[in-house]
Amino acid sequence: MQVLKLENEHLRAEFADDASAVIVDKASGYRWQMLGITRQDLGPLVTEVVWARGERCWADYFTARFRISAEGGALRVRIYGTSGREDDLRGTFRIRWTLEGHSLGLAIEDIDENLPSLNFPPPIVSASLLQPNGVGKWFRSGGEGMTSSFLTHNSGLNQRWVGGLAPDDRTGWMALFEDGYEDAGIYRSGNSVMPSWLKSRGRWAARRCLRYHFVTGGYVAMAKIMRRYLLDRKLFRTLDEKIAATPALKNLIGGRIVSSMQCYTDHPSNADIFLEPPASKPERMMVNLSHRDAASAIALAKSWGMKKGAFVLRGTWSGGYDERHPDIWPPEPALGTIDELKRLFDHGDGSYFTALHDNYQDIYAQSPSFPRDILRTSDGHLMHGGVWHGGLAYIICPARQRAFAERNWPQIQTLGPCAHFIDTASCVQFYECYDPAHPTTRSEDREAKLRLMNFFKEQGIVLGSEEAADFGLYHIDWLENRHKHVPGLTPPLWPLVFHDAAVFARYGTKGTSGGDPVSDLPNWLWGYAAYWPINNLADWRTREKAFRDSLPLDAFHARVATSEMIDHRYFGEDRLVERTEFACGVAVYANFANEPRTVENVTVPAQGKMVCA
Repeated sequence: MQVLKLENEHLRAEFADDASAVIVDKASGYRWQMLGITRQDLGPLVTEVVWARGERCWADYFTARFRISAEGGALRVRIYGTSGREDDLRGTFRIRWTLEGHSLGLAIEDIDENLPSLNFPPPIVSASLLQPNGVGKWFRSGGEGMTSSFLTHNSGLNQRWVGGLAPDDRTGWMALFEDGYEDAGIYRSGNSVMPSWLKSRGRWAARRCLRYHFVTGGYVAMAKIMRRYLLDRKLFRTLDEKIAATPALKNLIGGRIVSSMQCYTDHPSNADIFLEPPASKPERMMVNLSHRDAASAIALAKSWGMKKGAFVLRGTWSGGYDERHPDIWPPEPALGTIDELKRLFDHGDGSYFTALHDNYQDIYAQSPSFPRDILRTSDGHLMHGGVWHGGLAYIICPARQRAFAERNWPQIQTLGPCAHFIDTASCVQFYECYDPAHPTTRSEDREAKLRLMNFFKEQGIVLGSEEAADFGLYHIDWLENRHKHVPGLTPPLWPLVFHDAAVFARYGTKGTSGGDPVSDLPNWLWGYAAYWPINNLADWRTREKAFRDSLPLDAFHARVATSEMIDHRYFGEDRLVERTEFACGVAVYANFANEPRTVENVTVPAQGKMVCA
């Protein structure tokens, strides 16, 4: 039975009392079907761990059914277990649907505290799904049987939306999380996806808001809706705006990032995490690149033709990489003197800068500040993170992170930096803290992380970070990431929104630890800068030819870095040829096939590219 009908010149939406709906996009004539069932977790979707558990199986959820009735100007929704029996009522909530232009808004209110989490509304039947994860993911394969996955903001989703497409790959819908997005995510199985909602510190917030947009321009149109959403709310700054505020950032426009791990402490006890006995060898400092070696490596890069860019040094602080954060001072003496380190920041002509790696999320048991200001879970335990070079990390409460940065900055400033790299500042999920001295909700976590980033921007420096989610790009100037290219399955959802908001570069084959550079072809396609890892000075001396051969990418980056990416297309049934276009009038064809391909009267060499202006 129909309980609500909304209609304007763009859309007609009819909602039934079982939560199913039919939505007609009048521009395309396409009829979208929203199902009347969801997969509903039996417990909280997020447990108190550093990364949200994504995989779900049949033991985690039940098939929820709904009954809806009018209640004043809203709709009351009752959620039942799989049987749908009256005696299996799990909880209730209230919803309000509104129609505006090409979009449908949904507000969820008065959620029953008996519900540990909520997946609503039900999935829209789609031929394929778009998921903002990494550079972007396109799921086209269909169902996954009894398995599902849950993804939340910054833990699987780096933008606050998800989308679906019709078989023509052009007609689509996107769901954009608005109020309460910090306590939201998606629950996906195959080509079905539904919004997920989380409690805030054990209680339901007053209101959660979502908006469905209906498009005829595929994933490009979806990305542009996201971009406009951020611009309208003044949550987006362009590189041009950032350069005006921090002129040293111009060194990355047409430049590259050369990065090295100077040293770390080898902890044999780290073997415990694999249920192995501690190694018998003594704990020792592993030095890859002293300050003098770093100076030689920098001089080589310049002599090989590097005209602009950044040199990022990791593992410079006391104990080396990931050893004593946030208690970093003094720099590690095994690398050389303070004066030798200071000289690494002096590049003379101002076309380069040096930045040091830093971290205000992780703290280690050997850090003097441990266990002060660590995030506590609802049962009072310290939250721990990953096992890194320094051993098991614990998580600093977001509300306390800026205080550590403020304490450290006067010492860091003595080195003369004009740039700084703060690891994981915006690439992890939002946390809750139950320490009564600094209780924190996920939305307060977001605000605290923004205050941390803003502190460094207040110092007038160029700010870099790892990965990132949409909320952090307002402050971050350059971003090192793990964006991987998979032919046909990785549409550039990230650069379609953010290409002109920061400089992006992809890690080498061993991430921050070194290895070889990644393939340049996706960098040309997406307009990313080159990233070159230094393993050690001896290995670096062997890289001259490859380094010189890659220099044309720098000149190309200078042309497109500050331009919006305005389009992306696939060609051929195998989708091995792609084309991006930038607002400056430059287009790039990239051919990932092993033979030449001709598209739009442009012949692109095998595993090569063509740049057209």
